Amino acid sequence: MSPIPAIVRTAIDLKTAIDRAPNYLTPIGTCRSKASEWLEDYDTGSEIEDEEERDNEEVEREAMEQLHELQRQYMIVTMSGAMEEPFSLTISRPGCEYDSELEALGVPYPDVDKRLKGWYKASAVSGYGDVKAQETKIDASVRDAREIPASEFRVAPELITQIQDLWAEFFFPTKVRAEAYKIHLYGPGGKFKAHRDTPETDLVGTFLLGLGDTTRRTDSTSGGGAFQIKHRTYYSEWTRHTATLGNWVAFYPDVDHEVVEIAEGYRAVIAFKIFRQHLRPTPEVPADVVLRGKVKDVLAKLHMPYGILLRHNYSAGTAELNGVDAVMHAAAGKTGGDVKLLPVLIKWTAMYDEYRDGEPQCNADVFPLTEAHVDSILAYIKGKTDEELGNYYAKPQVKLIVDLKGTDAEWIDERNKSIRFYSPKFHATAYVWREDIEEASDHTGNESRPHAEDSIYLSYAVVVLPKADEKGGD
Repeated sequence: MSPIPAIVRTAIDLKTAIDRAPNYLTPIGTCRSKASEWLEDYDTGSEIEDEEERDNEEVEREAMEQLHELQRQYMIVTMSGAMEEPFSLTISRPGCEYDSELEALGVPYPDVDKRLKGWYKASAVSGYGDVKAQETKIDASVRDAREIPASEFRVAPELITQIQDLWAEFFFPTKVRAEAYKIHLYGPGGKFKAHRDTPETDLVGTFLLGLGDTTRRTDSTSGGGAFQIKHRTYYSEWTRHTATLGNWVAFYPDVDHEVVEIAEGYRAVIAFKIFRQHLRPTPEVPADVVLRGKVKDVLAKLHMPYGILLRHNYSAGTAELNGVDAVMHAAAGKTGGDVKLLPVLIKWTAMYDEYRDGEPQCNADVFPLTEAHVDSILAYIKGKTDEELGNYYAKPQVKLIVDLKGTDAEWIDERNKSIRFYSPKFHATAYVWREDIEEASDHTGNESRPHAEDSIYLSYAVVVLPKADEKGGD
């Protein structure tokens, strides 16, 4: 999937295409992991009657549990530490002028607070990026912060090198380029609601370096740091981090993070963007051969064709992966199958009413979302009114035939319309685009409002197909 040209498409166009994709596209399979997770929550005691299908489901479940455990053991989404050496910082912004070495030890607390307060008062008001609207907004109820742009400060090249080395020590890819982005400052009342970094081509991470922290959170009388990161891999825990001078924290761009409201004091960090460097003729491969072998052994249990939803979310046009996703992709390539990388949309619908007869109903169709699919949707709906199109939930009047000839998705044909997709932990892999949930909470006698869900998730998947000669192809 190639990047969407800004001149050709607006963000509203893309949002419309995504919202309506399930109406006009044909699914290429279903996400069995999502359905299994939901049915476990609404277990009615029913069992699969077909013995072979029951055995297959047990193999699939065991494989996903093993992949999940490998993720739990090996996956790093964030890392933190402290710089051992002082570093130099020069700020040229009027009212924030500074040119000196910074070191964590031996600086009196009042001096740090005074410095941060001065920088804060002379800095520009920060906005935040609305990814769906593709615009920057200013709203203190979402983000109350100040900033100094990279054009108004500089750091020594030695610091950039040190940051790149630290990233390479803990994360993948290891061949990266660090760029100073902004100095972020927060004062009394400051906050930034939970968010992810704005997607950008080749952006693989964020590195925050503390310049000082004298804050106290409004939800705590003690320290712990106003900045926190959500570990949504398996426990969905939040970890707190201070911006004490020299402290650093790094993470992938799709990791949820926030600054909780500050009761008093100030905090400042230098934010660096971490970009992938394309230094080789072929993509960098994770060096952990042992982990790659373990993942390969698990994938070998699954029957081709199948797809695995990736742990991280990526921007359009992604061809190289981060962290354990890169391991998954490399391991899949060793299973003897034909490996594809595909942006997908999962349309999830479910209904369960404990006061009515019948089994819980759920469906998790997986749709391809390549540039060609987006183009086809936009071309079809062009010039049509909302009344002609109907709402998101209207029964589709047409399924589009998407011309994939000459594209990377040419393999999507009649032979590949029943692919089983899996996820070691669905809610840790798929990004929620739209979600409507009606909980069964209002009970009157034996009557209830049933639990209903209608959601759209976005993700990337590694798809493993039988080689052409194995499936009777050309």
